[in-house]
Amino acid sequence: MEDEVKIFRINLGKRIAQIRKQKGLEQTELAAMLNGKDKQFINRYENQGANPTAFLLVQLAKALSVSMEELLDFSKLSD
Repeated sequence: MEDEVKIFRINLGKRIAQIRKQKGLEQTELAAMLNGKDKQFINRYENQGANPTAFLLVQLAKALSVSMEELLDFSKLSD
């Protein structure tokens, strides 16, 4: 189970970064869209596998203008 959680968090971070880059946003810009968070906040999720709350996932999807389904669609990750 621990491995599944780790894989989920890594894939989520990759997906957040992928969508952010597709939208032409820098980490600082996305962070600012999340009630004034900082670049390090986004970096923790994209690169360090931080564990987001459900509410943060909703906020990220809204800020990135994607559905939750799209945000969590790891099949769109490139290898």
